[in-house]
Amino acid sequence: MNDDAKPWPIKDTPNTHGMFMLGTTTLYLCHMPMFGMEDHLYQMTLQVRLDPASMSTYLADKAQHPGSPYNLTNLERDSFTLPQVACGQVRQYVAAIYRDYSNEGGGTPGTQIVGEATVFVERVVVYRAFDQNIPRPANLTYVLFGDGKEAHLDHYIAVDPDFQHLLTLPAVPEWLDVTQLQAGVLVSFPQPSTPIGCTPPVTPGAHTVQFQGLAGAAVPLTVGTTFWYSTGNSLNAVDPCGARQAAESAISNEVAQ
Repeated sequence: MNDDAKPWPIKDTPNTHGMFMLGTTTLYLCHMPMFGMEDHLYQMTLQVRLDPASMSTYLADKAQHPGSPYNLTNLERDSFTLPQVACGQVRQYVAAIYRDYSNEGGGTPGTQIVGEATVFVERVVVYRAFDQNIPRPANLTYVLFGDGKEAHLDHYIAVDPDFQHLLTLPAVPEWLDVTQLQAGVLVSFPQPSTPIGCTPPVTPGAHTVQFQGLAGAAVPLTVGTTFWYSTGNSLNAVDPCGARQAAESAISNEVAQ
């Protein structure tokens, strides 16, 4: 242990929290974690609903931009801690909704489509504080969850460095009970969890995964198109793909000119 290391601030402080939006039949929010900040040292997925006007705007906009990531961030005047949400102390808050998101500047939202949406927290699907003493799974692991009409995958984030990967499946797996899907389960792909790459490690198409890592529970899973993959957004202390992303951005700007 480095005696000169800065003491870690154990107590969370109320803050703003960016969360990616998944789903249309039921809305889920996936928190954007950061290994370097106590306030964001969590992987968290919420099942929520929005006020009718905001939900209608989101659905209409998403229908026009099906490949875009959507992000929801609580307003500063409505700051909170994630443990408060987990304990049920925060059940409603006001947030802005954005279409598209960039890794630039540690994370930059795109076009605002709703300035003040009321978010109603219905339940917590995933709540896990990171522990750097607990190793990452040996195989590539995801949280599989949904409402029975839609199903989603959220990469199991473990230790720095890591990545956030979110996608919606083209079909709900028939081998899983709806209640289990609603509660969320773990599935692991055959490939190892490292090294951390700069592109999604799971490609669209048919795969065989292990339910809860059990060798005797190999099941089929069809993966669709990724709508968010990132090693940035201040998730890691140092973005392992930062230089590559900057170079690709520069090339894209040159082509555009």
